[in-house]
Amino acid sequence: MQLFSKKGLVATMALALLASPLAVLAEVVTAGNNVDEMQTWSKEELGPTIIKQNVRITNLLRTLDLTTPITREITSAAVLNIGETDVDEYFFPVDTFYSSSLASIEAENRKTKEALEVVKDVVDEENEIHYYKVKLSSPLKAGEKMQITVRVALVGLIRPFPAEISQNEKQQMVYFGNPYALTAYPANKQKTTVLTPTTKLEVLDHPEEKKPEIKGNQIVLGPYENVNLLEHGVFEVQYQFPDPVIWLNKLRRDIEISHWGNNLAVEEHYNFVNRGAQLKGHFSRIDYQKAGMQHPGTPLLTHFRVDVPKQATDLYFRDEIGNVSTSVVDRSQQDKLVLALRPRFPLFGGWKTTFYIGYNAALKHFVRKVSGTDKHILKVPAIQPMKDAIYSDVEVRIVFPEGSKILNVHVPFAVDTIEQSTTKTYMDSAGRSTVTIRGRNWIDYHAKDILVEYEIGMSSYLIKPLAAASMLLIVFGTSIVMSRLNFKIGGDGNNKKIQDADKKK
Repeated sequence: MQLFSKKGLVATMALALLASPLAVLAEVVTAGNNVDEMQTWSKEELGPTIIKQNVRITNLLRTLDLTTPITREITSAAVLNIGETDVDEYFFPVDTFYSSSLASIEAENRKTKEALEVVKDVVDEENEIHYYKVKLSSPLKAGEKMQITVRVALVGLIRPFPAEISQNEKQQMVYFGNPYALTAYPANKQKTTVLTPTTKLEVLDHPEEKKPEIKGNQIVLGPYENVNLLEHGVFEVQYQFPDPVIWLNKLRRDIEISHWGNNLAVEEHYNFVNRGAQLKGHFSRIDYQKAGMQHPGTPLLTHFRVDVPKQATDLYFRDEIGNVSTSVVDRSQQDKLVLALRPRFPLFGGWKTTFYIGYNAALKHFVRKVSGTDKHILKVPAIQPMKDAIYSDVEVRIVFPEGSKILNVHVPFAVDTIEQSTTKTYMDSAGRSTVTIRGRNWIDYHAKDILVEYEIGMSSYLIKPLAAASMLLIVFGTSIVMSRLNFKIGGDGNNKKIQDADKKK
């Protein structure tokens, strides 16, 4: 078995990237789930083995899905307790080479489908590994076995190769990875299945001990036997990728709540880029018109599809120039509206565009009042996801009515920051309570509901009318006072003296 050290793998992948045009597009994406700093321990502090070896993996199946721009890895392991005491946790390692690209990680009991809590744990500096702790719902007794499935989503790992193509040329992608499933425990047997979007693929590098088996759009690596913990190797696969790589450099989502108007107003600002292979040469409108029939695999982005709530009204689609009329609302779905947006021009690789959409909805569909109190609970989705889109930088800003008090904010996934501030708009006196949530590397996994508990009393409903009444009172009062003042030069007294002097003459 030819094995690669950790540093050797990183060096090999780095050299491979530098040796190709992919280095032009290489970017490091900051982790989207880093909220708390991980505790960093060295081997001198924890001994030669950081993770206690009370578990052994008897069989492991890994699926590596490369069919979309989001790299999804599903690892199902049969775990055996080889110790003498109960085990209530399972550790899953993530290579630091990939940790900055991590979008989500979740685990479940494969048999019962019960979700298991996953939390960040220690960092192994010597091996450059981030460990995540999977908390078992019930202790695994000595000699017993259970099935644990871990799902990981990574962004920014696939690169176009070559980095530039002509307008009608097919797009190729390249992926460098570890043929072995990275584990914190030894594995008796493991196998990896790689899925690609098309059958046009080629494996250029792999472990010498076993040749990969290609079945249509699937690549089978292994099975490998007696694999050590933290085993590393390298394999490279190139494949045809017919779709654009939808990447949002920035998404700002503004949500404004009005109890007086019983309205929830949403406005979303998008900054798009197609991170596929860049267009080589000039753009031809004639070739573009022919592409639909003659070159259906051309990876250009012609439209977006955004899901909005079924209750949404007054929808609009605008960019920096003004209103964009090339949009259609699909109302056939029972639980949502689908807004099909077509920008002013198609997006080839490297091309960018910005636009924003907005809508209103009745507040009763999103806010529930706690009976007998002044408390309210807001429930809104963090994002309205686009299919296979990657959100590099996200900001969700929720503006509450003036006089409200934020009690609790619950986000069902890790984010960068949650801030509370005050926003002042027209006719405001003290300002409105605002919650701002920021995160990175968001995908469809993050389309979960945000819950905000806030309090607003009946007296707060009077703030706006009283402010308006006070403003009108000031205006009318000022007008009355000003109308009674005399701004004539000389005044009436001087005019009377002049008239008396004229009579004496």
